[in-house]
Amino acid sequence: MRRPWSITLTIAALAACTAGCATVPGTAPWPPPAARPVTVTILSGMDTSISPGSQPLRAATGMYDELVNWWNINEQPLTHIHVQLDTIDGSATLEHSEMLVAAQAGDARYDIYNLDNEWVPEFAAGGYIQSLQDILPEGGFLSQPLASGRDASGRLYAAPFTTDVGLLYYRSDLVHNASSLGTFGQVLQAARQVQASDPAMTVGYAGQFDEYEGLTVNLLEIIRGEAPDAIGPDGEIRDPAAVAAALEQIALALAPGGPIPGPEVRSYTELQSYQAFLHGYAVFMRNWPIYYNLLTAPQSGSSTVAGKFGVVPLPFPSVLGGQDLAISASSAHPDEALQVVEFLTSPQAERCLFAVGGFPATRPGAYAQDKQLPTEYQVAGKPAVMGHRLCGRVTGRQLMIGPEIKKGITGAFPRPVTPYYTEFSTIIQGQVWPLLINASQPGSAYSVSDTVNMLARDIQAALTGHAAPP
Repeated sequence: MRRPWSITLTIAALAACTAGCATVPGTAPWPPPAARPVTVTILSGMDTSISPGSQPLRAATGMYDELVNWWNINEQPLTHIHVQLDTIDGSATLEHSEMLVAAQAGDARYDIYNLDNEWVPEFAAGGYIQSLQDILPEGGFLSQPLASGRDASGRLYAAPFTTDVGLLYYRSDLVHNASSLGTFGQVLQAARQVQASDPAMTVGYAGQFDEYEGLTVNLLEIIRGEAPDAIGPDGEIRDPAAVAAALEQIALALAPGGPIPGPEVRSYTELQSYQAFLHGYAVFMRNWPIYYNLLTAPQSGSSTVAGKFGVVPLPFPSVLGGQDLAISASSAHPDEALQVVEFLTSPQAERCLFAVGGFPATRPGAYAQDKQLPTEYQVAGKPAVMGHRLCGRVTGRQLMIGPEIKKGITGAFPRPVTPYYTEFSTIIQGQVWPLLINASQPGSAYSVSDTVNMLARDIQAALTGHAAPP
């Protein structure tokens, strides 16, 4: 997870932009409309949708492919725009690296980047993506996902494609009023009460505490729940005492005898948390909505928790996840790319993404509790394509928790909005995870205050484009 070269690359990009870019990155005039037919290529990470559409679309693909195929079958004859989806098969770190390298090189093969939303400020500051301010129609989006496509100045650079939010899964046979919990501390207290009467519940709270992006997300959520202003919008530590108090709370929970047994749980990712909850070892689980479908899948019918769990929004604010579509500054045909972006973020596509694909959607109408799926779409100035289903006829089980997802999104907050987010997260992981290891081992010494002081120093250096002091 450590990327010491990333700071150098980003600083170089910003310096180059200062010398040669427009005053506001990404606002140079667009080239004139391309002679059609043209191909618009999207560079994306893996499609993690849970279920495909149905015929006449290909039934074994993910939702990204389903929507692209629908466009190529039904809209390409009208618009003369062919869409190609290129995917990066690997971790988020690999996705970020490959997209950044392509953007820095001005690779004209790619017209649209499907960016994790925390990367948008970095790509915007580098001049790698076009500003969509006053270009993309902003009406109808949920405000939090829409804001994820803006840089620190508030300028829009990307369209909200998918979103995500943490949820609290709980054993409804053991915890009778999870919706009344309001803080991380109250969740831990409720877990202790269950564990005191049921030794089989060895994990009180299954979060994500391994040395990866999940640790950063979990830490930001817990800190935000205890002290909303402890970390500034750009990631600067404004209240070291509050950050130390939240870290101490996590460390004590991981300590021997605590509600979160450290040696095992400190290596949890989303998958390990899900497995602990599925097999009946965990009282609570913090995880994303997609795991609801796994827990309620037919093959999970014989699991320990089948019919014995509930889902509520996190008792503290969730970090907002998701991906945004940005138009490459090197695209030879941004007008055509914009048409594709508008389709992929339309009410019809968003309904498909959530109701069938399982991705939390960026438009409120996507969460309708009925089982209706879209059968038409219209590009501005073109005849409507009617009677051709965008994503089949079958909705998924995630519709059942749509209200909880929407409620969680309304209270969610973005990761720090900074071109140096990857450096920020690497610092968090590299300094907090060793502290949690020491806290979970009997007799090991650790200092929360020393860790917070180092975090404040190194984050401040990173946010100003400098390497951490020796």
